[in-house]
Amino acid sequence: MRTRPRKRTVLLALTLTHHGFYHGAIRYAAEHHWHLVEDAVFTGSIPMGWEGDGILSFVGYREDFARYIKAATVPVVEISSVRRDLGVPCVWEDNEEIGRSAAAHLIERNFKHFAWAPFWEDAVNEERYQGFAQLVQATGYPCDRLPPINTQKSGRRRMDWISRRNWIIEKFRSYQKPVGVFCYNDYTASDIVGICMDSNIHIPEQIAVIGVDDDPVVRLPISLSSVRHDLEGMAYRAAELLDQLMDGRKANFQKSKVQPKGVVTRQSTDITVIQNPRVLIGIEYIRANFPRSALSVERVASAVGVSRRSLEKAFRAEMCRSVLHEIIRTRISQAKLLLATTDLPVADVAAGSGFANLNHFFRVFRQQTESTPRGYRMARRPKNVK
Repeated sequence: MRTRPRKRTVLLALTLTHHGFYHGAIRYAAEHHWHLVEDAVFTGSIPMGWEGDGILSFVGYREDFARYIKAATVPVVEISSVRRDLGVPCVWEDNEEIGRSAAAHLIERNFKHFAWAPFWEDAVNEERYQGFAQLVQATGYPCDRLPPINTQKSGRRRMDWISRRNWIIEKFRSYQKPVGVFCYNDYTASDIVGICMDSNIHIPEQIAVIGVDDDPVVRLPISLSSVRHDLEGMAYRAAELLDQLMDGRKANFQKSKVQPKGVVTRQSTDITVIQNPRVLIGIEYIRANFPRSALSVERVASAVGVSRRSLEKAFRAEMCRSVLHEIIRTRISQAKLLLATTDLPVADVAAGSGFANLNHFFRVFRQQTESTPRGYRMARRPKNVK
């Protein structure tokens, strides 16, 4: 008689009960019949005398957890790149791509002034800043740096809570507005939103704010735009790697970068910085009508009430791109969102984004993203999700 294999016992050693990491680990455990020990998630400490087959960890800044992971005699996979000193395989977020996603989001809205709001000064914060600043600076604009929330970890600027807050208020008041502010995560973004609201600085008209994580726990009086950091996908991929190690197989990667899943646009950045009212009408018409395959530059010009030539001239002066480029950009943005967040067939994604011809969609998508639609989708999903 065939015996059922023993369930693997895996310790979930997360120092933060982040919904994404937790859900990714739970989903993999359910699919592969693991017994997941979750004590550390809820107690904040390693269960005394625990014995099992492997550990999924997010050590963060807990030195007691770091010591435990370094001394572990079972396979361990760390989720995230916050700790790079553990000596175990890990699954990393693509921090530079997270920064580039935030920059592209604000640049598309025609911002010309930018700032970065870190949590503290470490490699992860620096990578997100570099991805953001490099794309911003490539378009010809500068990027200011604000002091981190946790100034105790900063070697350059140490200030108390009130001093930092007052410094940022004065900085914001001195900026040429509007300014797009990219924050390390949604918690940092909530801090910036609070500063703005307390000092009567309007969001998004004066300061637009974008965070990272799309964290449902963060609730603000104004809804927050956020880069959809694929935390669930990271944990799922880390569990997959841990399974390989517990099988005695050699890990086929020591670290794996997981791509973000695009940007969720909400009130905190839901503005396009446009001076020319004709361009604004054209943008609004494109956003309302891009799913219609018959949308053309001529139809946009007709809706605005000007000649095609006049509208093209206005668009290039205001947006630094043509009307057709704006139509394509809007359609591709919708296609990327559908690919990352739905299971719709590629043909339906194309149709829902305004492309009547599937071959044309493939060609334009590759030109704009340097990827196929399927490749884009797979890079933003766990391997078992087709």
